[in-house]
Amino acid sequence: MTRFAPRMWLPEAAIMTMPASLSSVIIRNARPSDETAILDICVRTSDRGKDGSQYYSDPRLPGLLWALPYVRFCAETAFVLTKDDVVMGYCVAAPDTIAYENWLEAAWWPSLQEELRDFETRTVEDENVLSYIRSARKTPAEVTRPYPAHLHINLLPEIQNGGHGSSLLRHQLDSLTRSDVRGVHLGVNQYNEKVVAFYAKFGFVEIDRTPSIVMAKRLIE
Repeated sequence: MTRFAPRMWLPEAAIMTMPASLSSVIIRNARPSDETAILDICVRTSDRGKDGSQYYSDPRLPGLLWALPYVRFCAETAFVLTKDDVVMGYCVAAPDTIAYENWLEAAWWPSLQEELRDFETRTVEDENVLSYIRSARKTPAEVTRPYPAHLHINLLPEIQNGGHGSSLLRHQLDSLTRSDVRGVHLGVNQYNEKVVAFYAKFGFVEIDRTPSIVMAKRLIE
């Protein structure tokens, strides 16, 4: 694990209980004790929503890029969905993408480079992760200016039905709106276009293909 201590963790203020029929499912702020589960969910959904564990010799690698740093830097917008007290999904967001990417450049990436200095890559995906850490690009201003926040959401396959993803995304969007964030964007794998319709239901529209699909939504007009 990285050697950065987490920011101050929030009290259980942001807890949403599902309807009575789903009363064992709740959404709450992530805790330090959730980090292992979040890393696990990230790799188990890294192959277009399916388990991608076979592609990484260290299963933490996807989560060290796309999940854990959000939990460390902006805990107030890191949410998990639990069923019977087991973490089954998460939605993490950076309300200020520019500030977040500056922190990655100054602190998170150097820490990972040091931690993985002696790591021997065995797969193409391993090498892709290390390459990204060494040369991560920043989000263009034409995206961050109107849509300063961005998010990632992942749920394990066994809980992807039943409206849980919608509830988790709605919880995140409500949180960002309450914080006066004017817009949010996200990326969709070009080979996973089926999820475009899911985001479109929430008002996200496609704004670019690079070749990944970039979608965005205004939160405050």
